[in-house]
Parts: sequence; structure tokens; C-alpha cells
Amino acid sequence: MKRTSIISLVVLLLIFIFLILRQEYHDISSPPSPDGCVVCHEPETELSPSHLLAVLGCSSCHLGNPFARAKDRAHMGIVKNPGDLHFSRLTCGRNGCHPDLPQRVEKSIMATNRGILKAMQTLWPHDTSESVHDVHELIEKPIGQSVALDHFRKMCGGCHLWRPRYPKLGEIGRRGGGCTDCHIQELSSHTQDLSKKRFRHPELTTRIPSENCLKCHNRSARIGLSYTGRFESEAYGTPYQKGGPGSRRLSGGRFYLELPSDVHHQKAGMDCIDCHTEKGVMGDGKIYTHQEEQVDITCITCHDPDLQNENPDRELARRLERLNRRQPSFSVLSYVISPNGSPLYHIRPGPGNKMKLYRKRDGKEIVFERLAQPEVHKAPYHKRLSCQACHSAWMPQCYGCHETLFKQASQRGWLTGKKWPGRWVEGRSYLRFRKPTLGVCPDGQIGPFAPGCQVFLETFDEKGDYQPDISLRSLVMASFDPHTTAKNSPDCIGCHLDSKVLGLGEGSLKVTGKGLNFKPVYLSSESGLGIEFPLDAFVSAKGSLLQKPSRPQGRPFNGEELKQITRVGLCIPCHDQYDDPIYSRYEQSLSRFLAGDAPCRKEVP
Repeated sequence: MKRTSIISLVVLLLIFIFLILRQEYHDISSPPSPDGCVVCHEPETELSPSHLLAVLGCSSCHLGNPFARAKDRAHMGIVKNPGDLHFSRLTCGRNGCHPDLPQRVEKSIMATNRGILKAMQTLWPHDTSESVHDVHELIEKPIGQSVALDHFRKMCGGCHLWRPRYPKLGEIGRRGGGCTDCHIQELSSHTQDLSKKRFRHPELTTRIPSENCLKCHNRSARIGLSYTGRFESEAYGTPYQKGGPGSRRLSGGRFYLELPSDVHHQKAGMDCIDCHTEKGVMGDGKIYTHQEEQVDITCITCHDPDLQNENPDRELARRLERLNRRQPSFSVLSYVISPNGSPLYHIRPGPGNKMKLYRKRDGKEIVFERLAQPEVHKAPYHKRLSCQACHSAWMPQCYGCHETLFKQASQRGWLTGKKWPGRWVEGRSYLRFRKPTLGVCPDGQIGPFAPGCQVFLETFDEKGDYQPDISLRSLVMASFDPHTTAKNSPDCIGCHLDSKVLGLGEGSLKVTGKGLNFKPVYLSSESGLGIEFPLDAFVSAKGSLLQKPSRPQGRPFNGEELKQITRVGLCIPCHDQYDDPIYSRYEQSLSRFLAGDAPCRKEVP
């Protein structure tokens, strides 16, 4: 009896020691948590220094029941992705966290897609009773008969913040997810297996890598690809390698060519967040229809800045600096502010006429000169030129988007995952890169234009019969910043006598005393497209509009503007200085030139 009691005591003591050691091990391997989720789910890594597990636990973000041990009860009401906009007001936006941000993000362009929806419903035929303004409204709205909205749901609705994430679908599955879309550093799928006891939690960051932006910004305007020097090419896969298509591929098996990247990327290694502010991306709480209304920066913001020593957002600048954890700290903080008042805490004055930019991801110092105003910038006849008009090296241009809708088949929509009748098949005529076409932007400045969905739509009903009343041809040119900034700009002839830049399209341009003589390279009349003008032409040589602008306020150069621009080209080859006397009395000089009375001419061309 005595021996049995001793054995029992020893066993109990061993069990007690084991439990103590187990608890010690647990305390060392992971911090204590204010909830019981870590009993089953024990992360190896922290979410971020500002979101410590010991402080927030798991349920603060993922909801559920942190006190229940039974799986079904513990997971009741759980949210796998706290950043999803359907739940973010209860998670990220809870009191004490970020209560104002979810509402701002919900109203942002990346969540509403208001501009795309408005353009499609304006330029495509649609049932006005189905008209919608933003994505969330479209999610709640029953599926109807609008061709434009059907196309958006099935083909365009995969790149907005309301869309849930489906990681198993690759790049397209990682798009969407609200706050998570931008702020989560992606991990490989095996590290996120929650069925295992221990797993790596994805890292939450404000130092957002450009790769997160490129998940979406690699189609349509393709500004993410262009910024990094990649041009999505035709499907030929050239230049070939070992007798077959090249290995340079984008998502979806698309091929690309390597071109000069934006100077900010090429020379300074800057990420998207080094220019774009949180207001410009997440919105400021107001609803905008067009991207430029929300964008919070201009070229002048950094290159000819307004430096602030005293500003209402001074404390915000300091807080952002501290949260970044890569920025050098200064006792006296003089920083740049954006046009909308955002503190650009990472851009500060340097010695003399220099400025310093500290990259947000790694804090590396980039020194650059403040803008020096050359004569070309001071010239009164160039006052309407935007920076992008002259300093965009090239622009991706996708011509002739051929859309076919087969109503006898079905397709799944991106917004809800449901399938319904109508299957879309998409093709295109050709892709090119070239200097941008210039025109008058909605704000009145002269800037770059490229095809903004040149749609040739053919529709077939449930029996497979062609429906000409629903089919359409909508040729549109849109203005946007191609994100291919170069330090040097084209020479004078490169604008004043380049038919492509002027909006006439590729071809041969001759300026005579009677007007413009233009012969296009591409003959659409022989291609079966049903149009007489080139696909790359925005305007005719006489100034007639050939393609619609994506915005009513935008337009190509009119006849008088084309005349003024090209006639200067007659003299530019010889008179290439801005202070040349002929430009101070150009009408008189041009008259003498055309009459053969100018010293440099003996006869009219």
C-alpha cells in the first residue's frame, strides 16, 4: 500500500512537472493571447509590430467566439479575411482601431469602379432601368438584360476591392479582398494552412510592395507593367528562344517585351507608394467618378514643392514617419504636402536646390534637383502642355477589341460567383507601343491619349442567330498617364510633324500651303472592320472627330490647332531655338516663307 502511494505521488509529480514545462515552452514559443484561439491555431509569426497577438488576440480581427473550445461554437460568425469590405467595419473599423478607414475605402475609386461603369453604360447600349453607379450597388442588384453590365460582371468585375479573394485561382484570385488586397504581404499557400497546429501568419504592412499593385494594374491601361518596363506584346511569343515562343510571360500566359521603364523606377527604384498617398489610393471619404479627381499628387508636388514647417497635419506626418519604421527621424520636420493636404513625410529639403526622397519600403535616400524652368517650359505657346505630354517615352496601345456574346452558353460572374446565360469571348486586332497620341484632356491641358476600349461587339441569341440590334461598334480614345516618364523629351519635330502624335495615326504627313496631306499606313477599309479611317486615328487631317473621347470634356486637336501646330514645323528644322526672332513675329515670317520671300527660301514647296 505504501509502495503504491509512493508510485502514485511520483506519477503525479511527473505530470505536474510536465505541465509546467509545457506551459513554459508555450510561453517562449508564442506570446500570451487574450483569447483561446491559439489553443488550436498557433501562429509562428506576428501580424505586425502594431498588431501583436498578445494585445489583440485573434478574435479582435477574425471575430468568432474566442472563449468556446468546441470548433463549431468557436467558429460561429468567424471571418477568414478581416479586410473584406463586407466585414471591415466590424473588424478593421472597430472602435480603437481604424474607425474612419473602411467608410473611406468603400467610397474610393478602387471599390466603386464608378468611372468604368459610367463609361460602359454611356458608350454601350443598355436598359436605363438597370443603370447602376458603383460595384456594391451592382452586387445587390438582380441580374438583368443590360449587355454592358453583363460584360462588367463577367469580364471586368475581378479588379475591385469588394470582390472576395480566391487564392487558389492564382493572380486573379489574389485580387480584391478589401484592405487585405494592398496591406497583406503574400505568402505561399502551404504556409497558410490553418489545419496545422502551427502556421505562418501573413504580414500586415503599410510599406506596400509594387507587386501588390501590379496584381490588378497589368491589364487595360497597363500602367503597372509600363512603369516597370514591360509591354504586353502580341501572342506570337517573339523573340523566339530555341525555335519556340519566348519565356517572358505574364499572368494568363501573355507574352511581354522589355522596354525602358519609368525613370523613377529605373534610376531611383521607387515603388508605387513613394508617389501615391493614402488619400489618393484609399480615398478621402468623398465619392468620385474619375480617377484624377481622387489622385493626390502631380509632378510638381515633388519637383517644385511647397515645403511646410507648420501644418495642421504635422503630427500626422510624425506618426506616419514612426509607423513606417524605415524613415530617418528629424527633430525639425520640414516636409512636402500634396495638393489635397496629405503630408509627404518622406520628401524633405536637401542642401541648396536639392530635395531628398526616402523610399518608404527601405528608407534609402534619393537626392534630386528641384525643377529648373528651361525655355521650353516658359514658352507661352506651351503653357497648356502637361508634363506627361512631353515626358512620356511610350504608351501601350491596344486596338480593336473584338467581343462576342453567345447567349446559348453560360458563364460565371466575378461579383457573386454565380453562373447565368451568356458567355463572352474576347479577341483583339493588334497591340503596339509608340509615342502617345496627344489631345486636349478633360482639364484643358494637352496630354497623352490611347485607345480606351475600341469595341466591336457581336451578339448571338439563344438559337445562335446574329442579333444586329444589340451588336455595336464603339471606338473610344482615353487620356491617362502611361507611367513611362523619361527625363528627356522629344525634339520639336517629334511633336509638330509626327502624324501619330498629332492624332492622325501612323502614316506619311506633308504640310503644304493648302493644308495637311496625310496617307495612313493602316487601311481599315480593307480589313473588314466597317470603318474608313485608321484604328489609330483620333482626328482627320481636316480636324473632324473620328473616335469618341472617353469623357465629353476631352477631345483631339481641332482643325485650327492642327494648322497652328504643323505650320510651325515648316520652320523648326532650321529655327530650333525658342528665342529665334522669327517666333516673335511668326505670322509675318510664315507669310514670307510661303511666298518664297524668306531669306531661307527661294520658292514655295
